Amino acid sequence: MSVTQQDATEALRLVQEAGARSETLRGYQSASPHLILWGCVYAVAYSFSFARPDLAQWPWIVLVPIASIGDVVIGKRDRSGVDWKIFPILFATFLAFIIATEAIMQPVSSTQMGAFVPLVIAACYIAVGAAAGARFIYTGVALGVLTLVGFFVFPSIFLLWMAVVGGGALVLGGVWLPQV
Repeated sequence: MSVTQQDATEALRLVQEAGARSETLRGYQSASPHLILWGCVYAVAYSFSFARPDLAQWPWIVLVPIASIGDVVIGKRDRSGVDWKIFPILFATFLAFIIATEAIMQPVSSTQMGAFVPLVIAACYIAVGAAAGARFIYTGVALGVLTLVGFFVFPSIFLLWMAVVGGGALVLGGVWLPQV
């Protein structure tokens, strides 16, 4: 039995599709623990902020650097080929963007900042998803929509909403990403 040009072309196409699918799933697997980590940070920090609005900034000041170090540790263990030397630059850029935006926009309530940051993160997930896979897009859309619903529909419990629903969306996204 001889292999036709069409059979060979189809076989190569299938191999390329399998490789692309494998690469996408590997990316999901690499991102999963990061989403779970940050979902837990959301749950703890937003819960504390809800319970103690007078001290709302402190859990973030403490947890963000710790979780960022956790991200680097997770990344180094993953050995996915990501160059983690760029992480401090990305972190500093993101932090500078948030601080600059806060300075320019001057939010009048902690809930405004509490909604702004997850919306930026949701937009980042959607942007990453354009290149790395649709599940990032779905996770970003879910986080963004849930943030807006909480901000506009449940303003009196927004911080608690973000602890449960925002944190939960990231944790569930992290659990769902690597599922085949």
